[in-house]
Amino acid sequence: MRIRTFCHFALLAMLLPLFRAVPAQAQGDQILAQVADGTGADGTQLITKLRIINLGPFPDTEIRNLKVMFFHQDGTAWTIATNWGTASEFPLDLGAYQTFALNTNGAGSQLSGYAIVRNTDGQTIYAEDYQVAVTAFYEVRKGGSLIDTISVPVSQPTLSFVIPVEINSSSNLLTGFAIVNLANSSNGVTMQLFRAEPPPSGSASDGGTSKITLNPNEQRATFLYPSIFSGASSFAGMLVGKSDKPVAILALLQTGIPTGVLYTTLVPAYIDALRRNSYMYLHLGYSLDADHLVSDYLFDQSLIQDTQYYELDVVLPWTLLYQKQSDTTRRLTTQFPVANGTRDSGAQFAVIGLKQDTDFDNLTIRDLQGLTYSSNPIDMSDNSPNLAPTFAFAIKTGLGRYVKVRISAVITRAPDKDLALEVFVFK
Repeated sequence: MRIRTFCHFALLAMLLPLFRAVPAQAQGDQILAQVADGTGADGTQLITKLRIINLGPFPDTEIRNLKVMFFHQDGTAWTIATNWGTASEFPLDLGAYQTFALNTNGAGSQLSGYAIVRNTDGQTIYAEDYQVAVTAFYEVRKGGSLIDTISVPVSQPTLSFVIPVEINSSSNLLTGFAIVNLANSSNGVTMQLFRAEPPPSGSASDGGTSKITLNPNEQRATFLYPSIFSGASSFAGMLVGKSDKPVAILALLQTGIPTGVLYTTLVPAYIDALRRNSYMYLHLGYSLDADHLVSDYLFDQSLIQDTQYYELDVVLPWTLLYQKQSDTTRRLTTQFPVANGTRDSGAQFAVIGLKQDTDFDNLTIRDLQGLTYSSNPIDMSDNSPNLAPTFAFAIKTGLGRYVKVRISAVITRAPDKDLALEVFVFK
C-alpha cells in the first residue's frame, strides 16, 4: 500500500474508548481480528471483503445456521453497510460447495473493528461436512480506482503465539498488531521480545517484557513501538505472547517508502497448536488420520466404497483403517486418497518391531526416512506377534509426513480387540 492514510485509519482510528462488551466466542468461530471500512478526509477508501465457502459437497450438507457478526473495538455490535444491506449481523444459508461474497461498502466515516463468522450447524463424521472456509482481504481505493489489496489471515483462538518483529523508527519501519479478547472478562496479555543477534547459532537475547490488560471482548490495535515497548526504536527478532484467556491475533508490518508506507499482514505461529504427539484409542473398524492425530469415532468402513465420493472427486483424509476380518483376524490397512474414481498412491507402512520406551522415544525422522515402506497390511490377528504392547511401526502419510506409532495397550472387547496407540508426527 503506497499511502500514509492507512496508518491513520488502521491503527490510530482503532484506539477508541473501550466500555461495553458482548459475548464473542463460541465453538466453530472464525475470527477476522481487524475489519477496515470507511473513507478518509483525503478520499482514500478502505473496504473489507469476505469469501465464505461451504465445504460440504452434498445437497444434505446445506448450512442454515451460519452468520457473520461485526463488532466495534469495545465489543458492541457494529452496524455496517455492505453489498447485502446494512446490519451488524448477517444470517447465511449456504448450499453445497456454495460461495458467499460479503463486501463492506467503505462509505462511512473511518471505522475499524472485528468480525466473527459463527457456524452452529450440525456435524458429521466427515471433517468437510457443515464446515466453512473463510478468506478475507482489504481493498484500498482512491478516486474510484483500486490502488492496493491486502490479504487478511483468519485468526484462531490462542493462548500463546509468536510474531516476527522488525522496527526502525527512523526509516518508518514498524510492527503492529490487532488483538481481540475472546473472553467475556478482562484478559491479561504478556509480551516478551527476543532480539536476533549474531551468531544465529546462539540464543536470542531478552528484548524486554510488557503486559497489557484487555477489557471484555475488546479489540486493540497499535504499534509495538512506542506504545508497548518504548525502548525498542530499533529492533529485529520476535515477540512471544501469552494470554490468560483466549485471544485472536493479527500482525502488521509497516514499511516506509518515498511516497508513504506499504503494509503487509503477518501470520502468527500458534504455539498451543503445535502438538505433534498423542495417546490415541483406535477402535476396531475405525480409521486414523495420522497427519492430524484424529480418529473418526463414527466411521463405518463400508462408507469408503460409497460411490457418491467417487462421483464428486472427494479426497478422503484417512491414513489407515483398523479392519476386522473375523472374530480372530484383523489388520491395519493403508487408506489411499480417493480422486477421479481411482485410488492414488497414499500412505505406506514400515514395520519397526518391539521397542521399549527409551528406544521408541529416540527414533528420529532420519531413522524413519531410512526404512523401506510399502502398502502391505500389518497383521493384528490373535496369533500375530504384532498384537502386543511395545510393537512399533512407521507411517509415511499421503502428505509426505513421517509418523512413528507404538501399541501401548491391547484392550479386549470380546471378541474384538482395540488398540491404545502412542503416536508422534514429524511435522
